[in-house]
Amino acid sequence: MAAFKMVLTVPKPNLNWWKSSKSELLKMVDDHHKESWSNQSDPITGNAWTPRKKPTGSWPLLKKTGKMLNSTKFKADSRPMLFKATTNVGYGSYHQNGTSRMPQRRWLGLGSDFDNKFAKVVAKKLFKGKYTFRIP
Repeated sequence: MAAFKMVLTVPKPNLNWWKSSKSELLKMVDDHHKESWSNQSDPITGNAWTPRKKPTGSWPLLKKTGKMLNSTKFKADSRPMLFKATTNVGYGSYHQNGTSRMPQRRWLGLGSDFDNKFAKVVAKKLFKGKYTFRIP
């Protein structure tokens, strides 16, 4: 019977991938947040925020003073893939969820287009190097 030989190479997981990638991912979350504000769009769906009813002011939606945008801070949790947002304005939840008299203008969240960007960073940080197994 002939001898069987095989070489198998598999990705080597980086068990500390979260520590090595959370600052990069956190910046991506913050950039996504700012981009959706500048586009005046829902950060999850990408749809434009519902315009105000006339007559209204000429300032951009949700930016009369800029307080809500400027006070929103993101923090990466110690648990992988968990980000927390905080703001010191109490009216943010009314815009996020809408009310019976006000349309929803969601300003927090991550959408499906964000998933691909996120996955590329995670894959880059999670799989570093290779394991090679030799079977005689």
